[in-house]
Amino acid sequence: MTMQRNARQLRPLAAATRWRYRVARERAAIGQFADALEVDLAAADIAESVRQSLATVLDELLANVVMHAQAARGPVHVHVRRRNDELIVRLRYCASAFDPTAIAAAQLPASIAAATPGGVGIAMVRAMTREFAYRYRRGENHLRVRVALAT
Repeated sequence: MTMQRNARQLRPLAAATRWRYRVARERAAIGQFADALEVDLAAADIAESVRQSLATVLDELLANVVMHAQAARGPVHVHVRRRNDELIVRLRYCASAFDPTAIAAAQLPASIAAATPGGVGIAMVRAMTREFAYRYRRGENHLRVRVALAT
């Protein structure tokens, strides 16, 4: 299997508030991860609009790792936590340092018809999250995004 998951309940009879996944660095694993995340967050009563936004953000970030990470090895670790009015997601993976938050903000097209492929993924991530942060520590890239539970 290319993706592993572990949802942990912190209180008896309460919905899970933390989920952990390991996603292989291959495109098919991203789809498997998205399916598992959808099931887990729906079971925790996360609104569909929030699940869709988060799925879009994580698909973009994971696809960038799979397609562009240099000297990458091992899986991408994804930790999702529900806290108060938001979901906090951390991605961690071994590869050469690359800070996607340092990419200049791209101008989003006025319409789908005006859009051209490439270059707007990071702008979309910024627009769909409360926070988009990066750090490199001990040979690992760490990304953190926060998504509001109410959209």
